[in-house]
Amino acid sequence: MRAAPSYRSRHKTRQGFTLLETMAGFAFLAVATGFAVQMHHSGRSFARHSMDRLERQLAVENVGQQFLLVPYEDIERVAAQRGPESDVQIQIDSFETDSQSGLHLVIQSTIDSQTLQHHVWRMEPAE
Repeated sequence: MRAAPSYRSRHKTRQGFTLLETMAGFAFLAVATGFAVQMHHSGRSFARHSMDRLERQLAVENVGQQFLLVPYEDIERVAAQRGPESDVQIQIDSFETDSQSGLHLVIQSTIDSQTLQHHVWRMEPAE
């Protein structure tokens, strides 16, 4: 009668991964994928916010550039009309330097509790 050697049962050759190793690998992959998706989402959110801010800033500057084309005597009237229309606030202050006077326009808009401003100075035309 021949007995089976005991070393065979202890030294089996491994073929593939165990269930525990596979589960650990999938858990790591799931965590890494979740992190990558979160980073991608926050990047897109930041880009969207930046584009909204840039769009609003360009709109404010555009209004300021349009005021450079308005005749000096019509500035206050046009500002009163344009304010509600363009979703910006326009504040007009008069100023004097040496022998000339002029108008200082502060064009403001708010986005996400931040104020965007553009300044326009117009000198009174010489007579």
